[in-house]
Amino acid sequence: MILELDVGNSRIKWRAVRSDARSCGSNVKVLAGSVADSAGLLFESFPDDFEPSKIRVCSVRSDSLLTELADRVRQRWGLDLEIARVSACCGGVKNSYVECERLGVDRWLAMLAAFNRRRRACLVIDAGTALTIDLVSREGNHQGGYILAGLSMSVRALEGNTGIVLRDRTFDPESDPGTSTEQAVLRGTLASAVSLTLEALRTLRCEDADAVAYLCGGDAEILAQALRLRGELGFIVEQDLVLDGLAYVFEHR
Repeated sequence: MILELDVGNSRIKWRAVRSDARSCGSNVKVLAGSVADSAGLLFESFPDDFEPSKIRVCSVRSDSLLTELADRVRQRWGLDLEIARVSACCGGVKNSYVECERLGVDRWLAMLAAFNRRRRACLVIDAGTALTIDLVSREGNHQGGYILAGLSMSVRALEGNTGIVLRDRTFDPESDPGTSTEQAVLRGTLASAVSLTLEALRTLRCEDADAVAYLCGGDAEILAQALRLRGELGFIVEQDLVLDGLAYVFEHR
């Protein structure tokens, strides 16, 4: 059994798959919340009789958390972590960064998984703590991307730096101008993410009319609803893109 870990800024996702059969997207567990003892809570979530043969991880958190995870893994199972790294090229995707290691590993893995679904131009959107949008051409060239604050972070930043106090922070997919402060802030925040997504998708479709967008992250569903309301249907919500990319990296070394 192989344990795969996706350690994000606000969530840790894990799944166990048989080493002789890939079952991507099934039985994924999510540990939510940016908590101080996330490593401890993660290990509490494993069944007592769980005995992995390998442990693969990608992390955007601090090195100290990876060190703690590695220590716990050795103590419990006597195994070493297999840690995913960003490279200049993998799976037909070419990294556009001059300093390739500075590209977030979660973005890199999501791109690898998305591109290798169909080997066509794709837009990869991770709508989490940060909102990242990456463009990959039909030849597999990473054409760059965008990073901005995620939906909830954008709202908190506005509250923290203005006199605005929201009584409701629930996003809805409507695009009409808001008739309350809550609506104006929440719809404006979501509309900016949708507009950038659509603009990036239009850019890709200039070279490949069949380019498709892949959405993952905690806010993927609300972003998908907003895109549908605006008439855009050329996207797929795939919440486990990063884990799928993690599997791809180690299976195609």
